[in-house]
Amino acid sequence: MSEERKVGENFDAGEADSIFDKLRNVEGKIKPKRDGKFDNITYIMQEAQLLVKDNKYDEAIKLYNEVIFTLPDSSKAYEALMDIYQKQGDVEAEKDLLKKAISNCKKNEEFKKRLNQIK
Repeated sequence: MSEERKVGENFDAGEADSIFDKLRNVEGKIKPKRDGKFDNITYIMQEAQLLVKDNKYDEAIKLYNEVIFTLPDSSKAYEALMDIYQKQGDVEAEKDLLKKAISNCKKNEEFKKRLNQIK
């Protein structure tokens, strides 16, 4: 190279965005850009609620787990997920989730009560 490249020079933001978009879409799936963490969580929670109404529990479970991964102290996500497991009759999954909820949502005493009722 005849020119020595310095850090921060010759950087084209548009080109970089294009490259990153291509990398994100390797499988041909377009992933939405996430503006804010909490805006996205609200959207995911709403989508999961609609799936539950349509009895698409497996898809809703995935979304609620995504919320819990992002916000481990989200009582609402735990409660909604527990309700799904209860509707499905999956007592073991409900117990496991309650234990996780108790450790992550220390202020919520309802999870302890619910676990004691199941045992």
